[in-house]
Amino acid sequence: MRDRLIVTPGNDMIYRHLHKRYPLAATLVLLAGFVLHACGGGEDHAATLAAVDADGCATDAAPAPAPVPALVPDKSAFCRGKANFHDRKLTGLGGNGRACVDCHMDSQRFQLTPAAAQARFARMTQTGIDDPLFRALDANDFRVNGALARDFTNLTENGLIRVTLALPANVKLLDCGSTIPCPASALPTAETVADVWRSVPSILDTRLTGPDGAAPAWPRGPNQSGGYQLDGRIDTLQNQALSALRNHAGITVDPPASFVDDLATFQNAQFSSPSVASLSDAIAAGTRPLPDPDPVLNELETIGKVVFNRSCAQCHGNAGGHPSGSTPILQGAPGTPTALVRYHDIMTACPRPVDNVSPARFAFAPCSTSQMKNVRTYEITNSGIAPSGTLCGGAPPQPACVTRVTTSDPGRLLLTGYPVAGGPGDIQHMDVPSLRGIGQTAPYFMNNTAATLEEVIEHYKQFFKRVQVQNPAAPLLTTQPGVTPAVIDRPFSDDEIPALLAYLRKL
Repeated sequence: MRDRLIVTPGNDMIYRHLHKRYPLAATLVLLAGFVLHACGGGEDHAATLAAVDADGCATDAAPAPAPVPALVPDKSAFCRGKANFHDRKLTGLGGNGRACVDCHMDSQRFQLTPAAAQARFARMTQTGIDDPLFRALDANDFRVNGALARDFTNLTENGLIRVTLALPANVKLLDCGSTIPCPASALPTAETVADVWRSVPSILDTRLTGPDGAAPAWPRGPNQSGGYQLDGRIDTLQNQALSALRNHAGITVDPPASFVDDLATFQNAQFSSPSVASLSDAIAAGTRPLPDPDPVLNELETIGKVVFNRSCAQCHGNAGGHPSGSTPILQGAPGTPTALVRYHDIMTACPRPVDNVSPARFAFAPCSTSQMKNVRTYEITNSGIAPSGTLCGGAPPQPACVTRVTTSDPGRLLLTGYPVAGGPGDIQHMDVPSLRGIGQTAPYFMNNTAATLEEVIEHYKQFFKRVQVQNPAAPLLTTQPGVTPAVIDRPFSDDEIPALLAYLRKL
């Protein structure tokens, strides 16, 4: 009896997951666990079990809870990638003590929440033990105080980190700071980079994000068919990891290619559920039709799915043949099917639009005081002929050659310098995220301004109202192409919200 097989909760999950998809491999994993235990003598099995974590990787620490990964072709690459993901030393790379896991926290489903940041800051303050999350480069006052910066409001109140991007040649920051309105007399500064504050997205389901090659492509690069990061600016998962190591972990020597390849292997094996992992396998295998990754739904959730497919799926990819959150489906302008654009502005940046009509026809939740401190005013100068071919600087309806925008995050404008004056523009446009596992990844939006799914739904309720005010015939508002005048039936009703919330929580 001393050599009985011990199945911990962690390796039991792995066994059940692997057995369903790979019965022989699962049996071998289970037998390996038996051999390890038997060779350890039976009595001191705790030390033996601690040598292998919940993912089956060797470790000198007790295993921590982790999502069950899909079986990967190279388990050793997965385990090396996991070690790299948690490595704070980064020997030979000259880092600042941070590991990927410091921002993509295991305990927070690989994201960073304000509550977790607050708890870590309090613990560091009380114990005096350094926490590498709190490095000066992510302090609010870094640009003023450099290495001595200590104001971590954006981290602890908002769960946001600093993202620094080079200003396009035709974009300047003005010297009015976060003042609203920025005075007409404000002048361009000598700054060559912009700091924007963004949330840390989960790495779950990474294998289903990034470039997908699907139409419609955005008219301007980079990555016209999707990319990594909230603005889609990075082309591969390896380059995304390298960028994070340079800009957040502070490395001064780039790692070998194998280091980021292994990181990508680890990240590509993280899924919000086994059914999404199976969907990923089906996509890779070219299986058609693709399996529906939804779990079994009750009556209310089933109704919510119908609402979702009507109101939300045109951007979030739950309808049509492609599951990527970045791939929109076709939906109609009045009378004519047309492709919905890839990148979007859903008015989550600060400040948000305000309706000056009384009573107001839409009312977005205002941003907090700390979020408003992230606002800057940008001046964009056109070349005289906008990229769309629209002349600027002449009499109306020609747009002005200089556009000023006050926002906490210009989005893809910082990649292209393309203003709204000459066409749809890139101002505040971001990539469209997948919603798998959304019920467990609060807070929401690129700046964590929605604490709950209820707040997300309320924001979209106001968003649809604003679209209707601006363009009552907008294709975003109708699911009935060919009907004139357009029938506004895409937005969800108040009565449908409970079902929609139930479905989102089940994803």
